[in-house]
Amino acid sequence: MREIVFRNASERDISFVGETYELNKEKLHGVTRNRDDWKRLLENPDVAYYIVETVEPVAWFSVETETDVLWLAMLQIHPKFQRQGFGKRVLSFVEFLAKTNGIGTVGIHTTEDNIPAQALYRSAGYEVSEFGKCTTADGAERMGYTFLKTV
Repeated sequence: MREIVFRNASERDISFVGETYELNKEKLHGVTRNRDDWKRLLENPDVAYYIVETVEPVAWFSVETETDVLWLAMLQIHPKFQRQGFGKRVLSFVEFLAKTNGIGTVGIHTTEDNIPAQALYRSAGYEVSEFGKCTTADGAERMGYTFLKTV
């Protein structure tokens, strides 16, 4: 696999973040966001946003810490790079972040209809800890899973 760089996202990444989100928005039950929305989100001190690059950006993700769990809050892989192993590499990096920061568990939420995400998380050793109703960004109530992994 190509060399991958993980770096903190910045304002210069807004176009890539927004484009990738728009391309994945429907299957992730997202909402339309403009450049100012993304700028505010990337500046939130409680959430860390990362860019995944090879020769060019291929994905982005965000993590949040809640007590003793590091949550992968969002994972967006540009469609032309999906199913090439980048998701697994992101999960490994997030697990590394957790360990480095003394956090013993990584958690992820996904909806019942996001079968590819569920397959990725299961293949990486995550286990379902909860299944129930959740509200997605578009305001709809759906069924969803919480996956956890001890690292």
